[in-house]
Amino acid sequence: MIRESSTRQVKSVRTAFDIVGVLQNYDGVGLDELHRRVDLAKSTVHNYLTTLESMGYVVERDGAYYLGLRFLTHGMAAKSRLEVRDAAPVALSALSASVGHPAWLITAEHGRGLFVERAVPDGDAAVYGRIGKRSYLHTHAPGKAILAALPEASAERILEYHGLPSHTERTITDPTALDAELSEIRERGYAVGDGEAALGVRSAGVAFEAPGGRYHAVGVFAYSHELGAPPDSGVVEALESAASEIHAPERGGSEADRSGTEAEIGGETETEAS
Repeated sequence: MIRESSTRQVKSVRTAFDIVGVLQNYDGVGLDELHRRVDLAKSTVHNYLTTLESMGYVVERDGAYYLGLRFLTHGMAAKSRLEVRDAAPVALSALSASVGHPAWLITAEHGRGLFVERAVPDGDAAVYGRIGKRSYLHTHAPGKAILAALPEASAERILEYHGLPSHTERTITDPTALDAELSEIRERGYAVGDGEAALGVRSAGVAFEAPGGRYHAVGVFAYSHELGAPPDSGVVEALESAASEIHAPERGGSEADRSGTEAEIGGETETEAS
């Protein structure tokens, strides 16, 4: 369920993650720049950095501060909870090889889309996205497929909470227009995106609900001249096959997964890099 932000938040924790977010976005920041970006006294920021560094979450090199690899431990632990993690790499590799475009598994958490696994054709490179990227669900095909697959009340609460931020001139920012598109997606079974997350990039996606109650989508991203809009039937069939293959394993989610639909949101902050 969606939880309203508590008024009893710990300000120092939020501040620490504000600093972490800046370090992630800029991949190396000096103290002078960092204290301006978080609007805190330089001595205060230095105290936070010293604490984070002593715990392994920050490293300092030549006067610049970077995220430490200890965060990798937490990321891998979080990813290990995904009930589809074992089937996804094989299915995505087959999908990518079949359509000739980078393929992604995107999962919904706190009402945002998380890019958690990918496969790229040999000799190619990812057109859009990176492992760990957070995105707004309405800005690309896999995300819109998830919104269409969710119970309508859940999708409405997500959109009410996050709104419809615009990334490009083609991003859907009108709720009525998005509602109409989600209805079309439900009817045809797949979603398409055209320049809504990044101009010149198209996407196609199919969503599914995993046994643990979490919603995921498989998608492909390609340059506009390489992917039709709508995509040809072969791309759609490959997406549906990949989604079916990932969904097929009988392994259920953890007890935490079974406690509720994790596509819905609760108590998140916006400090994490998009």
